[in-house]
Amino acid sequence: MTDTYEFNKSMESQTEDMYSPYSDKQQNNYVNDINSGVYTNNGLSLVQWDLSSIYNSSKFSDTGDLFAVLPITMVAGFSGAPGTMVAPVAGNVNLLSIKNNFIHLIHQADLTLNGKTVEDAQAFINIAKHFQMLSEMSVNDLKTIGPTLGMYELDNWKSKVFNGSTTAFVTTKSGNGMTNNRPFNPQATYSAGDSTCCTANQYDRIVNTGIQKRLGRYVDTTAGNVNGMFGTTAASIASLAQLNNDYTPNYQVLNTNYMVWYDYAVIKLSTLFDSLDKIGITRKSDLFLRLYVNTGTLNATISTPNGTTPGYSLTVANNSFNATCPFTINYLNETSANGGIPAGVTNLTAGLYLAKPPNTSFNSINLASSQASHLMPACRIYYSQITIQPDIAESYILSNRAKKCIYRNVLTNQYNNISTGGNFNQIVSSGVVHPVGILIVPMVSSANLYASNDFAFKSPFDTFPGDGHPLTLTNLQVTIGGTNILQSTLNYNFESFIEQIIYAEQLTSADFGVTVGLFDQAFWNNNRYYYINVERSNITDKLQPRNINISFTNNNLVAIDVLVFTIKSNQLTIDVETGLVSIP
Repeated sequence: MTDTYEFNKSMESQTEDMYSPYSDKQQNNYVNDINSGVYTNNGLSLVQWDLSSIYNSSKFSDTGDLFAVLPITMVAGFSGAPGTMVAPVAGNVNLLSIKNNFIHLIHQADLTLNGKTVEDAQAFINIAKHFQMLSEMSVNDLKTIGPTLGMYELDNWKSKVFNGSTTAFVTTKSGNGMTNNRPFNPQATYSAGDSTCCTANQYDRIVNTGIQKRLGRYVDTTAGNVNGMFGTTAASIASLAQLNNDYTPNYQVLNTNYMVWYDYAVIKLSTLFDSLDKIGITRKSDLFLRLYVNTGTLNATISTPNGTTPGYSLTVANNSFNATCPFTINYLNETSANGGIPAGVTNLTAGLYLAKPPNTSFNSINLASSQASHLMPACRIYYSQITIQPDIAESYILSNRAKKCIYRNVLTNQYNNISTGGNFNQIVSSGVVHPVGILIVPMVSSANLYASNDFAFKSPFDTFPGDGHPLTLTNLQVTIGGTNILQSTLNYNFESFIEQIIYAEQLTSADFGVTVGLFDQAFWNNNRYYYINVERSNITDKLQPRNINISFTNNNLVAIDVLVFTIKSNQLTIDVETGLVSIP
């Protein structure tokens, strides 16, 4: 394959304009949302854009270039008795961090073009698209563009801790159920010499370096910043005002008691909407987008603060997130002198919002009293303006007055409390035309957790859905239109995963048979995703409405919940000159 590529490259004709068909391209244009800076910030917050104004008779725009920037404000406050706040200490900058990938800020999204619905809203689109990104990205992508998208490195599966108590809270654990929120080991493990380097318990002192990397995103502008680079003294190289001018994510303490993290979340819209990637360059695109952002407030209980074994817990009544909680409360197992939880703390009220916090009442703490307000008061979408060389532009338009675009979207189903050893057998989608893939994402069921009864994706102690759970499904089978897709039921393992995903067009870059992705066997074994390629069928069958049935056995000692995503193919036709669209 390499020989063929090298030969064809050598044969390719070369011209003076081979480097770019463009005369000019500018990417710094943006449109604010039409919310006028008003967001509900309690549960799902709807953000809307009308992009019909993106039109210039002499220029083009590439829908694949569109990206949104969300002004994210996280606010937290410690308290003892209700309404009695406890001031944070130096080092508490490490308390909160956004989960791996900014896409987890989005629960669902929909898109209309020229007044026609192109992609409708489906729940938990963040989980399906995060899996797609893990499958598409290379290691180099992760290191270069990853941090811009909120992905520094994958969460460390060796640092997972499961609190499986169903009768009482365990007061020395880092949260309910599955947790992976330990960015640091207590100082004592490093100070007593070589005798402390080992432990009788496997992975006992392993920490989540993925959270460490994400914490490094925020510049600490308080007295806790000891590296001397940022502050208000003449010896510093940048002040808070200068950091804001440069749109640098930062951490501040406001009104003595409130911890505030400001961030700028970048989301590539062609990841959320595959149709935007396929439409590409147009003179006019009459787009209307709606994003439902995961915002909310929660109140965690903290026992034994100011030490190496604090305990975190959370009940469903103290969590206002409707779907994914997009941040983690990190386990600070240290004394307050070393950046741990201050003495006297029994509760932590924390939330994630667009622009600024609303009024809150958990443990009588109102986070709006922080007076936190993001420097960027509205959500933005950035778009490109392109000038194509005249002869190339004319040829492009003539060839694409009826451009056919084939794109994929997702259908979502959720099934809860599948018992230990239980058999699941269910029609998950009816009358689906041209399905191409099935993705099953299992998680430890909320039924296993004492006093919580909440889903894994709502936990601030678990890095899910930035990673998965180590749950096995056996006897797996997918049936479409009464025909089994798999030759026999599978005890699905990593080899099965690779066989199913390796050349799946919507998930990998396979132009030359080269596959990419961030999955290796160790990561997959501890973060299970089950993907079945159902694209292979006769074209006449693909275009017929068919039912999809899934069956498997829960091969675990705990009940599980599952999210099932049906990936299907759609099409539209667009006139790149006028923006007119038809959908069959």
